[in-house]
Amino acid sequence: MTGKRKLTLICVSVALVLILCAVGILALVANSQNDKTQPREELSRWMGMIKDETLLKSVVIPGAHDAGTMGLSYLAETQDRDTADMLECGIRYLDLRVSKDKDGDLKIYHGPFKGVMLASVVLQIKEFLKNNPSEALILDFQHFDGDAEHDTQIMVRANLPVVKAAGDFVEFVDNLTLGDARGKCLVLWGADSADGEIFLRRNNDEGTLENTALQSYYEGSRNKKRSSVYIKDSLPYYIERYKQNGKGLFVLQGQLTDGLFVFGPHFREATHNKNMNAYVNDLYDSADLSLINIIMRDYVSPYKNCLALQLNVPKDNVKTEYLDEFRTMLAETLNFVRAQDLY
Repeated sequence: MTGKRKLTLICVSVALVLILCAVGILALVANSQNDKTQPREELSRWMGMIKDETLLKSVVIPGAHDAGTMGLSYLAETQDRDTADMLECGIRYLDLRVSKDKDGDLKIYHGPFKGVMLASVVLQIKEFLKNNPSEALILDFQHFDGDAEHDTQIMVRANLPVVKAAGDFVEFVDNLTLGDARGKCLVLWGADSADGEIFLRRNNDEGTLENTALQSYYEGSRNKKRSSVYIKDSLPYYIERYKQNGKGLFVLQGQLTDGLFVFGPHFREATHNKNMNAYVNDLYDSADLSLINIIMRDYVSPYKNCLALQLNVPKDNVKTEYLDEFRTMLAETLNFVRAQDLY
């Protein structure tokens, strides 16, 4: 090996080591900001405090991006709580992506990484609804890997209580009240096998499909921007797109994307968390409030969820007899976390 080639090899090796060290340090910094606060008991039944006649699309609902990814590689993990914990924390929308492995097992996946068994997620959902019949869940099966669709449908049909659409399913969803959805799952489907009765067709990321029951706009180039730009430009853009459509449920995507596939979701969330919290908090007095439905985030927690849940107060969604209890639940969660500088 020539001296010049050897020097080049050394320089490349040193650069790789420095990059790995930097990623490790950034991961440690991000992990140090984990909010593992335990939820108040009321968060497991918060929907019971919302008026029965409230349209589901009018309820402000905390959502979990890539639910079921706890324990995956730092490049793929977007949540650090399991399904049961997230539901107890107040999450009522789960973004689920299912892969079928070579052994025929259905697993939650994100990118090339496979995580927990779908059967485990379904069991935790079933148990939660059994114990909390006042609640309703939105299950958004937006992506499938391989031929997981058919087996996922079988598992959902066999194990979960589901909302069944009658007539035109988009009109049905637009008029679905929380009272009619209690104790059940509304299932959205990101594949052509949606039947329009149990598995309701969702729109794609670009929002180019017609007659869909859920809109969840995502343009990678927008979500790869730095936090301040994303909040200033991208979120208003997504809200305006829904305003022009107005049909079905609406997911406001609150997470950033790691465009370099180096730092991972946890670090991106660490740079974005406080800004996004402030944005959600400011929606309380926003002209956009009437359009806000599901707010989806990475690394959900009681604090983040309560920031979203408080928006049900100015929307007049809370039952009068529960208003004091609802406000106490919010205040005690938000103040506890703020006091520990975990937000």
